Amino acid sequence: MARKTHRPDDILWTVTAADLDAVHANKLVALQSAKKQQDAMEIQDTVVISLGEVLDTKYPRKSLVKLFEEKLIHINGHKVTPKDVISEGDEIWIAMAKEKIDHEPIEMNLHILYEDDDLLIVDKPAGVTVNSKDQVSLANGVAYYFKEHGIKRKVRFLNRLDRDTTGCIVIAKSGLAQSLYQQQMDDNTFEKWYMATVEGIVEADEDSLVLSMERSADGIHYEVNPNGKETRTDYSVLCRHQSQPVDNSVNKSKNSVDIASKNVDIELPDVDKSGQNVDKSVYNSQECGYTEVLVRLYTGKTHQIRVAFSHIGHPLVGDTLYGAQPTGQPFQLRAQKVVFTHMRTGERIMVTA
Repeated sequence: MARKTHRPDDILWTVTAADLDAVHANKLVALQSAKKQQDAMEIQDTVVISLGEVLDTKYPRKSLVKLFEEKLIHINGHKVTPKDVISEGDEIWIAMAKEKIDHEPIEMNLHILYEDDDLLIVDKPAGVTVNSKDQVSLANGVAYYFKEHGIKRKVRFLNRLDRDTTGCIVIAKSGLAQSLYQQQMDDNTFEKWYMATVEGIVEADEDSLVLSMERSADGIHYEVNPNGKETRTDYSVLCRHQSQPVDNSVNKSKNSVDIASKNVDIELPDVDKSGQNVDKSVYNSQECGYTEVLVRLYTGKTHQIRVAFSHIGHPLVGDTLYGAQPTGQPFQLRAQKVVFTHMRTGERIMVTA
């Protein structure tokens, strides 16, 4: 049964002229493709606007289907359908449905970096999987946190990190939040930044690695292959070290680098997508030093950063799966920062691990 009272995490807002103008603008573009502009302007003044049209300007349509089916969307306190007419000043209420937690709650010492009504961002430690059916994973710890804090929702991860990768892991608290923030990721307005330490001295100060990748025949690792999915990995060099031991600090939470104003959005000429093997003999030695890099991902392929840097001859320090020398420590990769647009306020939010 649909509830009649508001909860703190529900979405409430009053329809403004700007909301209606956004719909008018979309209709005007459509009308102009078939009619003269003057005709389109005259029609605009008489067009009625539905709730569905307003919601389409704010949220992915597929995320609203279940909410309408469960009668959780209201206008002025009344249950509605997407076809109901809406006017300036109407009160919209989107009720967030309760759900059963879908993982066994197991107590963990989570390091919370950020939390609001729609997102939870935690600092994942090394040696823990994000989600695994065969062993205790971060999903179990998040489920316990939800249970203890009265958050009756499924655990929805918006990004994935390898077992030994540390840093920002983002969890949506509802299907609506998941859809909206996933759309930001697809549009590259949800920024994902990493810090990595790689073997050898990277000569270019910055670069954009556009490579096609797919799972290898052994089913264990991924490789550059012209038949795979295109990926983009941008990087800039933070510092270079000649023949010095690595202290694994990139994977420690207290290690921070000011990257707020750093932009690695680079346009570059042709990039090798041939997938040819790289001669690793030039960097497979600690004597060649190492380089710390800041990385921004524009795509989300499994092992993308690890494969990209191995391909150019600089595997992550300790990443033996992709050709690095063993160090006895986890490979050096940290999800350092995420930047996104708040789904309720429109504010740009930056969260740093």
